[in-house]
Amino acid sequence: MSVISVLFSLRVVRKSSWPLALCAGLLGIGQNGLLVVLPHLVDLTGLTLSTWAGLLLFGSMLFLPASPWWGKVSEVRGCKFVVVAALTGYLLSFGALAAVVGLMSQHALGAGLGLMGLILSRVIYGLTVSGLVPAAQTWAMQRSGPEQRMAALATISSGISCGRLLGPPLAALALGLSPMAPLWLMAGAPLFALLLIGGQYADPPLGVMPHQSTRFHSKLLPFLCLALLLAVAISLMQIGLAPLLHHSIQLPDAVSYHLAWLLSLAAVSTLLAQFLVVRPQRLGITSLLVLAGMLMIAGLAMMVMGNLPVLYAGIAVTSFGTAMATPAYQLLLNQQLSIGKGAGLIATSHTLGYGVSALLVPLITWLAGQGHLMAGAWSASIIFFMITLWLVVIFKSESQR
Repeated sequence: MSVISVLFSLRVVRKSSWPLALCAGLLGIGQNGLLVVLPHLVDLTGLTLSTWAGLLLFGSMLFLPASPWWGKVSEVRGCKFVVVAALTGYLLSFGALAAVVGLMSQHALGAGLGLMGLILSRVIYGLTVSGLVPAAQTWAMQRSGPEQRMAALATISSGISCGRLLGPPLAALALGLSPMAPLWLMAGAPLFALLLIGGQYADPPLGVMPHQSTRFHSKLLPFLCLALLLAVAISLMQIGLAPLLHHSIQLPDAVSYHLAWLLSLAAVSTLLAQFLVVRPQRLGITSLLVLAGMLMIAGLAMMVMGNLPVLYAGIAVTSFGTAMATPAYQLLLNQQLSIGKGAGLIATSHTLGYGVSALLVPLITWLAGQGHLMAGAWSASIIFFMITLWLVVIFKSESQR
């Protein structure tokens, strides 16, 4: 046994999950940072905004098949292997993206070859980075022990939230240096994370507990439906903000201003929930899930009203609730499925939820208009709460047997 292993076993060296949270935060920085530089990418490459939107969606949709596969790999090869592979893929994908955009901006690469290079960069991103968050969550739960798994999940979620909060201002600051600077910043950031993870002790893969299954079965569907509905509600809420603001504000610049503040408030509220409620484990898992559902319904009902002050209050309440829901249904899933596979399936359900919301947006707009997108999010939260109550009844009946 190595000296490091002995130190960890004796708890001389503490197995902190914050380095893993920092790595997961890169996902948030990359996602929100790209949104900030999107108009500049259109100018630099000459490709349309819809083409770029399709490229971003394509990379994200590759999470669907890849996340469960990486979950299985983490149980065989260990989480450190998956995190290193994901960070390497992150570096390569953004490096390729920056190189192709740079060549296209200098007219050294045509639109056809450039588009092929961009597609390749998004393929690398989707097939590798999809393992980052599930592996970080599984690794953090390994380090925390059974009693502190909720706190471990909150730590990783906090890292992602901080990344999403810091991504836009970092990208905006980098744009002040050069239009290409944000892309090279995102490509270089994984180098620091790889150095940090390289020094971390590689915990051996977790064995499967007696009450856990290693295969998918029908009893897992309610938890995956909760993950899908949460993603649908969040996505429709975010997309529905602009139409609601346009009803009360006429100036486009003012709409963008309020939109930025609303999304920042959502990120802050998410962090508060993770630090004040989830991480200290103040509530049991089922109580956390029920309260989360109630807050989501209340917050989205406030946002449906469309009044500007109520809109700010509503997004804070909704974001607080969604931050509490995610670790709750993931821990309930992990009671029945091995941790690595469970994390992969939750990530897949979230991605599928975003895809479903993308299909619902034109449908709701066609049937009722853009102003009713928020009502669609509210409807998703109601179904979420109904499934939660059904699960609570099942758990109570099982405990009384």
